[in-house]
Amino acid sequence: MPSRPVADPVSRARSIHDKRPFSRAIFFTLVHYLCVIAFITCAVILFLHPTPMTLVKPLIASVIASALSWLFAFLRRRSARCPLCKGSPLLDSGAAKHVKASRLRPFNHGTTAVLGILFLNRFRCMYCGTPYDLQKPSAVERRRKG
Repeated sequence: MPSRPVADPVSRARSIHDKRPFSRAIFFTLVHYLCVIAFITCAVILFLHPTPMTLVKPLIASVIASALSWLFAFLRRRSARCPLCKGSPLLDSGAAKHVKASRLRPFNHGTTAVLGILFLNRFRCMYCGTPYDLQKPSAVERRRKG
């Protein structure tokens, strides 16, 4: 009797009951990324056209905006918790990573999770390895519709 090949178990993405902490964290992280882009733009323009009076105020404002937006984004990313392991998957810490945790090479696991939510609405918790899909309705939402 031929033996069946053992299929690699593919774990399906889970839904998240409360998506608001993740949405807020991604929003403030996106604002921070835009502030950093504004700072780099002002610095390049100041470097190419060194007229200090025209760009000093926008450069200083973009530095302050980057610092404040980083603080808000950090606090929001820290408050977004994995429903299973209660870790903060959007903020990379020194804890051991799960075997299934993946990352884009120039970035760490937390930034990869942020980019995954931003572009794909999916991420994998780096601590428990569980995949999540933010577009998938939770069981509570499915019961309300049905």
